Amino acid sequence: MKKIILFLLALAISSVVPTSAAADYQKTKIAVLDFDLKGEGFETEDMGAIVAEWFITALVKEGRFDVIERSLLNKILEEQKLGISGVVDEETATQLGKLLGVKVIISGSVLRVQHILEINARIIDVETAAIIAAENVRSATAERLQDLVIQMSIKIIKHFPLEGYVVSREPNEPMVAIDLGKYAGVKTGMEFIVFKEGKVIKHPKTGEVLDVQQLNVGRLVVVNVRDKIAEAEIMEEKSPGAILFGHRVKSLGPLIPVAKAPDPHPIPEAPGKPRKRKGARSVEEITEMLRSSNLRYKTKGAQYIVKYYRTDPGLLEVAETELLKGYMKRTRDRHYIEAMAWLCNALGRSGLVQYKDTLQEVMRNAGHRKIRSYAKKNYRLLK
Repeated sequence: MKKIILFLLALAISSVVPTSAAADYQKTKIAVLDFDLKGEGFETEDMGAIVAEWFITALVKEGRFDVIERSLLNKILEEQKLGISGVVDEETATQLGKLLGVKVIISGSVLRVQHILEINARIIDVETAAIIAAENVRSATAERLQDLVIQMSIKIIKHFPLEGYVVSREPNEPMVAIDLGKYAGVKTGMEFIVFKEGKVIKHPKTGEVLDVQQLNVGRLVVVNVRDKIAEAEIMEEKSPGAILFGHRVKSLGPLIPVAKAPDPHPIPEAPGKPRKRKGARSVEEITEMLRSSNLRYKTKGAQYIVKYYRTDPGLLEVAETELLKGYMKRTRDRHYIEAMAWLCNALGRSGLVQYKDTLQEVMRNAGHRKIRSYAKKNYRLLK
């Protein structure tokens, strides 16, 4: 009887904990074929292989793909007498997948016509031999081919979002832990949406499950990464306490930090008036928001700094001043606490060590524990 009880208890626990929290993360295994060259003016006949190598480097740096070594790929292609580059047909894709043990094949072409440079890439599912997605980047300037490859790699990686679970969240705390860490390729600064599964959508005739409704409950940003888990700060939440243990998470946006190629034809800016960035307000408008007595405006101003102006000295100085003016106030006003927390975020996300002393002061003496907690997390980012 005792053994039966222990067995039932173990079964109950295993049914509550998400399976991915207990298992090691499995990397997506892929192969990148040499790109087919079309047109003239390429630096070398091996440019198709070089483009493939650049893609491989970008994917390996991302940290969560198991990419087939080119030497092994070439050996198998030679043994099977498959001189493959560019577009592959269904039969060849399936054959290659079985030989290499991969799930996905990336193939494509590079086109050069006069001053136009274009890269086309296809993501092929080996099991179904279907094209999952096709991406394209083009430049009509003298932009380097490698810069286009970097842009294309970002587009490709978006089709492979990281997915996991919330595995820890203390009541009323602004931090959670997720079951994705360094081994899965998670890096500090990555953003994740948090969602729960809703209504199951079935076909009315066959009863086949077509999809499961996704109900978003919040958004996270990673602040600390360990081997198998990561600590993330709650940036948005549908309602207080909405994000719970067991909720699903999915990564957002590019998963690798890639430096954007410089604009070959930059638009000169008027002295003392920085160009307004797309989707953002001007520096003057954000300054007014930070100094506003309206707490929602103050919060929004700090959020604009984090998103668009992380190293702007003028805005950071205003944010620091507003934080020091208000961090000691003892209040339970949610909007006030949120505004102070976002000012801490603005200083921490800047990456500038000159704000360590300020954040240290706030984390020691702030009038509310949540403000102290935000200051502490951002202080750690500057170590």
